[in-house]
Amino acid sequence: MAKKIYIIGCGGVGSWLAPSMCLLVKPENVCLVDGDTLEKKNLNRQLFSEDDIGQNKARALAVRYGCGREPHWYSQGCMIHNHDDWLMCCVDNNPARVAVLDACDRYGCQAIFAANETTSSEAYYYRRQWKGTQLDPSVYYPEMLTDHSGDPRGAAVGCTGEAQENNRQLVSANFSAAALAQNLFVLWALNSNLISRETMPMMPYKFAQNLSKQETSRIETRATKRTNENND
Repeated sequence: MAKKIYIIGCGGVGSWLAPSMCLLVKPENVCLVDGDTLEKKNLNRQLFSEDDIGQNKARALAVRYGCGREPHWYSQGCMIHNHDDWLMCCVDNNPARVAVLDACDRYGCQAIFAANETTSSEAYYYRRQWKGTQLDPSVYYPEMLTDHSGDPRGAAVGCTGEAQENNRQLVSANFSAAALAQNLFVLWALNSNLISRETMPMMPYKFAQNLSKQETSRIETRATKRTNENND
């Protein structure tokens, strides 16, 4: 079965990731998930046109690029996935991120998370085998499990509401986060046959960059850090 790639969140990051992902794989293997409606104020950093204003973001992009769409918010239990699915999490709230982690743990699919602030961006990879370890995003970002702010289901605010107002972003950071996420996808999804047990410790699970530097976090680095903490 061909990999199904779900781009969850079609705003600042997802709108930039969608067209390049449809070039990287077949558009019919891509599905866009978002319950938000495009507003005019989104146009300064999201890849839409004025003709899309008032439309659901997932639907507008899906029509343009010929991929699938699910015009609703992503939450725990909202969708059934297959083991081969990839979840590209481009949302700006932790409840949806936790829902993606839960889907990976439940169905055995894999995920890449993309996020950014005003001028910085990052992307990180997750698989079920890492649950509860130092490679689990909910371990190195523990606030993910307790922060319920910005949930669009409960307050009718997506990236056009409180989250965007409180976290001003530049289009360059949105674009950068999308690029970092796609780099991880190419590495872990398209070149997975090149990853052996011997090379696994050297593999990056996280990329991050800001205006002055770029960082790569590798699996062995995280494991070594944990070992050193236990020895202190």
